[in-house]
Amino acid sequence: MDILFILKKIVGELMNPLSIGLMVAMLGLLSLYLSRYRLAKLLLVFSFVWIALLSYGPVSSALLKPLETRYPALLNTPVDVDYVLVLGNGHKTDATLPITTEVDPTALIRLSEGIRHYNNLADAKLVLSGYSGLFDQNSHAQMQKRLALALGVDAADIVTFDTTKDTQEEAQQMQKLVGKKPFILVTTASHMPRAYAIFKKLGLNPIAAPTDYHARGKSEWLHMPRGDALRGSDIAFHEYYGLIWEWIKQ
Repeated sequence: MDILFILKKIVGELMNPLSIGLMVAMLGLLSLYLSRYRLAKLLLVFSFVWIALLSYGPVSSALLKPLETRYPALLNTPVDVDYVLVLGNGHKTDATLPITTEVDPTALIRLSEGIRHYNNLADAKLVLSGYSGLFDQNSHAQMQKRLALALGVDAADIVTFDTTKDTQEEAQQMQKLVGKKPFILVTTASHMPRAYAIFKKLGLNPIAAPTDYHARGKSEWLHMPRGDALRGSDIAFHEYYGLIWEWIKQ
């Protein structure tokens, strides 16, 4: 396993909104233990406000919407494409559960959108991607293939990228498969700006098909902080970090 890839994953976990808030709170408790009361109060108040704000729906939506609205939803399937690529997400193999539960909800939504477009095309291939993760025996691509077969997709129409660990590797594999031919690119709406830029940088011609929206409808200002809003902020932070990293690599 690539050490840089693992390091990137660890840093990503440490830099998510909840981890930042908890680390600041830990510093506050340490300051309290060391009798540095003024600093302790400052850090603990910051931690509380940080977590509360990023768990508040309107704040989470404000972070997500610039990402999710960059590319419009692909409501009508273009007829001049031969491939539909569904980017990988996550899964956990468990033979006691149905395949619809073994794959993560985000992966299920992405695949559903990919199959929707696949079903509207007369002669197309569904491309599924993703490696096994750090602790699983099955590649994500194969798990998605199992689900696609269960949902009626013809096995002959499925192409898998079983070793791709991130969007960059998915773009490289797709470049070998389609060259400059247009294809439908399915991923989470907030991830689409970064994914689209990576594919275009390699000279590919993706047609954006964003799905799995989190900042839908009007913000509900009267709601209390909630876990799903914090999850939305977490997704937004991850994507902004990714965009900054892509900018640095240029």
